[in-house]
Amino acid sequence: MMLAAASAMGADLQQMLFVALMNPAVIVTGFLIGRRADQSQKIIVGGFAAGIAGLAFVWLIDKFGVYVGNMNSVGGIFVLSFLVGVVWCFIGYKTRRKTQ
Repeated sequence: MMLAAASAMGADLQQMLFVALMNPAVIVTGFLIGRRADQSQKIIVGGFAAGIAGLAFVWLIDKFGVYVGNMNSVGGIFVLSFLVGVVWCFIGYKTRRKTQ
């Protein structure tokens, strides 16, 4: 039902998910912020920062003329980048070295 409503509005969810999952800015930013986080609450903040970095990266490569898809769905790309960033931030947080 939701997919039918989203496709009726013109949003290509598979394309947005692919852009969010394969965005190197989201992966690197989320992982590195997770590695530096000293509290688990900072994972959400790191995911937000990764979402912003991912959206900035998509905008930048779009300005260079590389086709990244329909840029009318910027909000969807941000939300999905945020969720992917939270996952990468959690991975970085769990793999960090514990300091005494």
